[in-house]
Amino acid sequence: MSRFQYKMTVIVPSYNNGQYIRQALDSILMQKVDFRYQVIITDDCSQDDSQDIIKENELKYPDKILALYSDKNCRLFQNVLKALKRMDSEYFCVLDPDDYWSDDRRLQKAVDFLDKNPDYTIYGTNAYKLYNDGTVELYYNRPKIKDYTSTYEDFLMEKSVLSNTFASTYRNIYFSNGVPEEYANIVGSKFEESFRADSARNLIHLKRGKAYFLNESIGYSRRHGKGLASCLKEYERYITAAFAHIGFFEFFGKEHKKHYEKMIRKLYTAAVKAYYQEIVSEKIPIMPEMVRAYFCTVMEWLQTHQSQNLDVRIPFSLQKFSEAIQGKVIIWGTGNAASRIIGQYGIPIHPDTIFVDNDMRRQGKEFMGKIVQSPDVIQGRTDAFVVIASSYDKEIIKQIREQGLCPIDRIINIYDYERVFVS
Repeated sequence: MSRFQYKMTVIVPSYNNGQYIRQALDSILMQKVDFRYQVIITDDCSQDDSQDIIKENELKYPDKILALYSDKNCRLFQNVLKALKRMDSEYFCVLDPDDYWSDDRRLQKAVDFLDKNPDYTIYGTNAYKLYNDGTVELYYNRPKIKDYTSTYEDFLMEKSVLSNTFASTYRNIYFSNGVPEEYANIVGSKFEESFRADSARNLIHLKRGKAYFLNESIGYSRRHGKGLASCLKEYERYITAAFAHIGFFEFFGKEHKKHYEKMIRKLYTAAVKAYYQEIVSEKIPIMPEMVRAYFCTVMEWLQTHQSQNLDVRIPFSLQKFSEAIQGKVIIWGTGNAASRIIGQYGIPIHPDTIFVDNDMRRQGKEFMGKIVQSPDVIQGRTDAFVVIASSYDKEIIKQIREQGLCPIDRIINIYDYERVFVS
């Protein structure tokens, strides 16, 4: 006989999703199962009609629904944590209130598999993305995969196939005796946001067993642009993931540094490239303060944890570049390379833009409507950024240092960036 009161707990973390939550709850309550389950709804001080809908269902299904309310907004991690502290079941899953299941045997299939396979801690499936215009597409477009088993080692090798939040079910082995202290201590830490969703849950359980993925879709995940992940720009998603991996590395005892370093570096590189595209397309990129902090943390971590004999160079500050293309710029270089860089990176030529070149044959002549000057004009200038647009970048930086032409932090070395980050 199981020591748990329920076979399954469905956690619904609610916050201002009144227009969707009824459908989410209906998709749970329609489930055809041969076991006892509980729905724990944690409402994080919603300001719409979410609480009214929750209370309505709570009164209608008192044997199934437990609702927990907050008098202030605590954000997602702490909202889910309340449910984890109260659940008493062999298995659990999470359904966000703006998603819903379409398969009425979704829970039964998960339980049947996990009952028969005690060495597995995760059962996951595919799903559909549902956009505002009614367009539907597969969440994971993997037509060649029928099913797949992943281990923690597969994750480290970037070969794992894991499901998303509402299509995953977990064997309750980590929270079976309450919330571990190490997990509770995440509250208030700099990595709290990183542990709010399915990635952290997947890894916690993957460390303790295997994950099974069945390529069938069991419901719909709305992509309305208001979700915590879907509202992020591409570069924000990449750098947020890189930052989260640092949190996972520390949480799991700082093991497998080489593998985590590779994954973090890959995500960071993708973030830099995506931000570059943002600069080129929008011309005026605005990096949120938290995202900027993520960039700094990731860059510092890579510098500190780099493998022996592996050169980890950080390119010019992305924020510095976005400031430069909107302010005063001194461009060092007047050849084809300079023309290419100015066009490719969307660097505007302002009335006070200055071109300089060491080649005396170019000095005094016109380039892009400007008279090319000697590098001496840089001396003492702290109100402008110096963009190096010449393949002789190393020699130019050496000259700037030796002659003290300008502060090093005012230099933007495009070529250093391209050698490392642009394929």
